Amino acid sequence: MISATIVDIDSRQATYRGLRDEKGDRFLGIAYAEPPLGQRRFKPPVPRDNAGLVDATRYRPAPPQNLRRAPDWAPKGDGFETGEDCLNLNLYTPAADHARRPVIVHAFGGGFQGGAAHGGYLDEAAFALQGDVVLVRPNMRVGALGFLSLGAAFGPEYAAANRGMLDFIAALRWVHDNIAAFGGDPDNVTLVGMSSGAFTIAALFGVDGLAHLYRRVWLMSGPASRIIAPETATALASDFLDRTGVAPGDENALRTLPVETILSVQEQVLATHLGERNAPGGRTFGIVLDGTSLQRHPLDGLATGGFRHHQVVTGWARDEARMWYAFGMMPPVETRATLLASIARFDAAAAEACLAALEAEQPGLSFTQYEEIFLSRAIYRDPALRTLEAHAAAGGAGFAYEFAWVPGFEGGRLGAAHGFDEPFVFGDLARIPLAEGDRTATDLATMMSRSLLTYIRSGNPGWPGFASSRTIRSFGGNADIPLT
Repeated sequence: MISATIVDIDSRQATYRGLRDEKGDRFLGIAYAEPPLGQRRFKPPVPRDNAGLVDATRYRPAPPQNLRRAPDWAPKGDGFETGEDCLNLNLYTPAADHARRPVIVHAFGGGFQGGAAHGGYLDEAAFALQGDVVLVRPNMRVGALGFLSLGAAFGPEYAAANRGMLDFIAALRWVHDNIAAFGGDPDNVTLVGMSSGAFTIAALFGVDGLAHLYRRVWLMSGPASRIIAPETATALASDFLDRTGVAPGDENALRTLPVETILSVQEQVLATHLGERNAPGGRTFGIVLDGTSLQRHPLDGLATGGFRHHQVVTGWARDEARMWYAFGMMPPVETRATLLASIARFDAAAAEACLAALEAEQPGLSFTQYEEIFLSRAIYRDPALRTLEAHAAAGGAGFAYEFAWVPGFEGGRLGAAHGFDEPFVFGDLARIPLAEGDRTATDLATMMSRSLLTYIRSGNPGWPGFASSRTIRSFGGNADIPLT
């Protein structure tokens, strides 16, 4: 057991008291905004200007969420406590010495319903020390507290539907203003996220006035695509309010609604089918085009050229949707008509042609297998490519990859599924049971983490750019993939 000593670091008007040991310095549970309680509940974050001595020696709560027991083969961690007073961040640095190291700000995934900035598989301090980087992991609101669209029911003060995204932005502003005191370079910040974390990062391309806060992004299974129409978000909120008994305009009822009720009812109003959640009009939480917190669609933001000097890596797992079938969350597809209806959620006019193309590409599969392939591509791969196309058209540099490593668990039935690439990108497989004893996995993790560390310093991850090469780097596959 490594014993830690106290370390005090001054930044602006505050003295941050953290911990120092053989892995470097860590500052935990730093509040970057005021507690989103009482009148601040369901409203945008209020930035906090810390002053005086700030205790940063222990973790603070992650956002409220329904916690579920993970399967034995899932990544392991120490867990975390939750609470509404969750707008805090954790910072890991080899030394708080004004050395201007590259900075990574990580946005956790969790389907916009869960996740935390600590307590997972990653040894954050070891990663920061080995990579000679500063790693920042913010907590932010999720679920109804973070993304329920209440503007239509409660007026202008509630018009910002994307409160969880605004929380992340508030954390980025804290990083910009303070990170130099912790050994980081505020002019070299890379945003890294998976799933809902990546969707949140990608949405920033549609927000004004943020380009100076970061230089690069690395998106895992969350491109600049799934943006919810305001009428869809309003309908979901109306259903939520009806089920809770909160009348439109009754702010007192909204503020006093028990968090347990919020978590219970949000489960009732959300779709569980992966296709239904992600198709236009789907019943899910996510980034809403509300015109307030998100000024334009992120793809339109990229098209303006305002981010052409930013670099973008966007990747996906080859068998993204396999996880939902492995968990039993997706029912088997029994008929061709059911399969066509699933595809038609995304593009009714092209459903027949899309299925015919899949059957020609991979003949003899079951209807369920065809649905899985379609959803993997329609939700993750194809939007990632559109993100890179939009960025390239505006003069930006982008890089694509597909993650294809398949664990040997139960004959490989999980495939290269959603979220499998994140531990590899961070080069940390110590708490990943699926990779235990797999030398190929260890080598692949070394390669991918080296790509990340090269990218945050140079803007190039070490493989050809998307616009010029028209190829996709394959991690764990036999060869890079040319676009046809």
